Amino acid sequence: MRIFNKSFHIFIAGLVLSVLLLVTAQEIYAQSKDKYPERPIQLIIPYPPGGSEALGRKTATTMSANIGQSIVILNVPGASTQIASRKVKEAAPDGYTIYVSSPPEFVAGPAFFDNLPFDPLKDFTPITYHAHAPYMLLISTKIPVKTYSELVPYMRKNQDNFKFGSYGALSQSDIIARRFRKSTGINFGIIPYSGGSPSFNALLAGEIQAVFATPIPTRGFIAAGQMLPLAVTTSERLKLFPDAPALRELGVDIIDSASYGLVGPAGLPKEIVDFWYREWSKAMNEPETRKFIEDMGVQIVASTPEYFKKWLNDNIKLWAELAQTLGIEKKK
Repeated sequence: MRIFNKSFHIFIAGLVLSVLLLVTAQEIYAQSKDKYPERPIQLIIPYPPGGSEALGRKTATTMSANIGQSIVILNVPGASTQIASRKVKEAAPDGYTIYVSSPPEFVAGPAFFDNLPFDPLKDFTPITYHAHAPYMLLISTKIPVKTYSELVPYMRKNQDNFKFGSYGALSQSDIIARRFRKSTGINFGIIPYSGGSPSFNALLAGEIQAVFATPIPTRGFIAAGQMLPLAVTTSERLKLFPDAPALRELGVDIIDSASYGLVGPAGLPKEIVDFWYREWSKAMNEPETRKFIEDMGVQIVASTPEYFKKWLNDNIKLWAELAQTLGIEKKK
């Protein structure tokens, strides 16, 4: 009987200790959630400094001031955003690594690459599709062209030497240039660069004659007379550049936009997803930040995580169809 009592007491003591440990762990978890964020957050942007990263950097600066915690920008350009995506995939899902993704390039990966090092649906947690911006057909002011109607015959006459630049091989600007080449039937070259800024420098230096780019990093060049917008990829003209017709007006069936989304690694807790969705949307809609964003020609969306997840699913199918239309073979 004594042996039974001793064993029973040991069992009870162990059970009590287990319960206490569980309660303590839950309390620590609850406290850590309440304190989040309690250290600087790393925000990864897949573009080089000084270009399309302006949207993410500005919003992060506003959000950082609102929450009283540092948000450190890490620019990780290259490989059509794959390097940045892989880095986020490998990060801990603790809310201290967040990603300003490029959703079109994000979901285009399965259509263009055989051995993609990540799954855009399984390896990430969608937070918000937060904004989009049109692409513009920009040309160098060094060539003797002022309108789209002048551009097409000039390209036909000089197609062996006429070159477009892009943000990188199979980047969105690269795909739009390919679609434009197929639509016009003009066999111009397309040179991939490691992001927007290098392609703009190439345009200014005369290495290329045109590029599809958003207004975000190019407004200054346009205002300085170094680039000329001839058309836009929206269904209607932009208020920012009312003299540039939509490509559809010109008989070119291309409607596309640069999109910006916020994601974290797979398994990001709902509380952190909700925190980022709420605070990021709030930061974007603060008057000074909203004006900054809209002055770049960017439209704020600030979608729910659920909408963004559906958007990713739908667009994976669309990009697969587009790759087939353009005859793009998957890279190994």
